[in-house]
Amino acid sequence: MKERLSKKEAQKLMQMPGNVRGGVILANLEFIRQKAGQSEMGRVQERLKEMGIAFNLKELKPMEFYPEALSVLTVLLVKEILNLDDNGVFEMGKAGIKLSLFIKTLTKYFISLRQCFEESPRYWQKHFDFGELEPIELNEERKYAIIRIKGYKYHPIMCLYHRGYFLQIAELVLGRSGASIEETKCVHKKDPYHEYIIRWK
Repeated sequence: MKERLSKKEAQKLMQMPGNVRGGVILANLEFIRQKAGQSEMGRVQERLKEMGIAFNLKELKPMEFYPEALSVLTVLLVKEILNLDDNGVFEMGKAGIKLSLFIKTLTKYFISLRQCFEESPRYWQKHFDFGELEPIELNEERKYAIIRIKGYKYHPIMCLYHRGYFLQIAELVLGRSGASIEETKCVHKKDPYHEYIIRWK
C-alpha cells in the first residue's frame, strides 16, 4: 500500500511561514498533467480539500506569492498520486525548471556559469520571501560548485526535489547534461543548513 499524506501532516506544514512564486507550484501541477493527464492533476485539488485546505489551484498566478507549504504539499501529493520513487521526485525537481517561467529568467540574465553562481542569491530572493541561497565556492578548473540554502526546513522530500532543481539549472547554464549533484549537509540530519556540491566534466 502506498503511503498517503495525512491531514495532520498537511495542516502542520500549512502553519509554517514563508512564500514562493506561483510558478513553482504551477510547474509541479504541469508535471503531473504531462505524466498522467488532467484528471490526475485534479486529484491534487481533491486531496487538498480532503485535508481541509481551501485553496483553488486554478486561481494560481505565476508571479503571485503563495505559501511555500502549498508548494511542498503539491510535491508530496504528486509523489503520492503517481507513486513516485526518489528518482521520480528528483526528476520532478528537474522539471520544475523546464516547465516554469524561471527558465526564461535564466536564459535572459545568466550568460556565464560564474555570473549564474554570483547572482544566485538574488535569484532566490526574487522567488522566495524567506531563507537565503549562498554561493560558497566555484572552481571552474576542477569543475565543481558548492551552494548552501539557509532558513529552509519544510520536509525531507524537498532535499530530493531541490537536488533535481539545482542540477537542471547547472546543466542549463553549462549547456550540456552529465553533471552530478550531492547533498553534503542537511537540516533534517541536524546540520545548520543544506549544502550541495555540483560537479561536471
